[in-house]
Amino acid sequence: MTDILLAAAPDPGTLRAALRSGRRGGTGPCRVALLDPTAERVGLALALIERGEPWRGGNDIWFAPRPGPAGGTVFLFPGLDARTGPPPDDVLHWLGRPAGPATGTATLAERTHATLRLNRVLHAALLRAGVVPDAMAGHSAGEWSALFAAGLFPERAFDAFARTMGAAPVPDVVFAAVGLPAEAAARLAEGEERVALSHDNAPDQSVLCGDEDAVTRCLARITDPEVPRRVLPFRSGFHSPMLGPYLPGFSAVFDRVPLARPAVPVWSATTVAPYPDDETDLRALLNRHLVEPVRFRAVIERLYGQGARVFVQAGCGSLTRFVAATLHGRPHLTVSAGSATRPQLGQLRWAAAALWAEGHTPDLTALGLTRPAPDRTPSARPVPTAPAATGAAPVGTAHAAFGTHPVTGAYEAAVAAVSASVETVYRTWKERT
Repeated sequence: MTDILLAAAPDPGTLRAALRSGRRGGTGPCRVALLDPTAERVGLALALIERGEPWRGGNDIWFAPRPGPAGGTVFLFPGLDARTGPPPDDVLHWLGRPAGPATGTATLAERTHATLRLNRVLHAALLRAGVVPDAMAGHSAGEWSALFAAGLFPERAFDAFARTMGAAPVPDVVFAAVGLPAEAAARLAEGEERVALSHDNAPDQSVLCGDEDAVTRCLARITDPEVPRRVLPFRSGFHSPMLGPYLPGFSAVFDRVPLARPAVPVWSATTVAPYPDDETDLRALLNRHLVEPVRFRAVIERLYGQGARVFVQAGCGSLTRFVAATLHGRPHLTVSAGSATRPQLGQLRWAAAALWAEGHTPDLTALGLTRPAPDRTPSARPVPTAPAATGAAPVGTAHAAFGTHPVTGAYEAAVAAVSASVETVYRTWKERT
């Protein structure tokens, strides 16, 4: 496995001295993690530590001069993505489970099964690594992963569910991602009866769904050549009215799944609220989820308003980027436990290292990481409390739900804004030298 260096100290100066001397471990709130700590990477880390501002992941370096944003932790489960990532066989071996048969990605059924399987494995791995959520949410089909992970769908139903959900008939329509907010993307589809806004992902990304010719006309209406646009490599019609005539095939699968009370709240990207307790309402929402738009940006805003600050992607996708774009300039932390390119166990270890650098306490020993000495000083991070399982907390109790404070939030917002500016300038300089 790739070496990951972890070092901690009371302050940046002491941490730099430790890195120069090759010492690992240590104690204190000032922490750094380096993936594959080459001499060049150590030198760059020394320069970043001297700057004294947080550095989160660029060049495989994670530096936090102080504990990261305090608040609730949310597991985010991605849906179908253009990139599926390596299979999680290495993670399954680490968990002591059989790898099972290989899952292809050529068809919608195969891609759906592979996505749900990876999400499921990484969820189990995060729990074993000591990373525990206060709430869960999903993006598109990833919402089904969240329902299984929270226990609302029973584990025994997973295999049949994952095999059949992507095999049901779907309309022959395309998805196109555009680098525009939802309002602007919807205007592109005005006058097109067979095109609908299917995903509001972030302030800078939305998705249109519809007949291929009609979607092509919509994309041609984008006059700015700098606006990204791309037709996605799968067709389903999910989250659009076009799926309506095909809904009975999916409803039949939902009807066969018994329901249970979730261990933690699962937030719906349809209603932007936790899934209801009432079985009739819940089953109705499962169907609405497939024919109404994904309001992922609104879910993130609502979770943030409830006190969530740490967002962990349990799968392979773009959710960390969506969160970062949505919460730009506000204190938050995004980490992905899955990767489109790196071996999944290696990415899981790196995610745990990043969380440790930010002041969290994952089980580093279980992941084969050298555990620094435990801190003897009182933790500056309050222990978050999960929000209520039903309904949204009143606005006045948002901070109580996840253990933050408005003054802390204002301070962290200022720090985050400065940090974002420093990182942007530095990366631009690196690209030009």
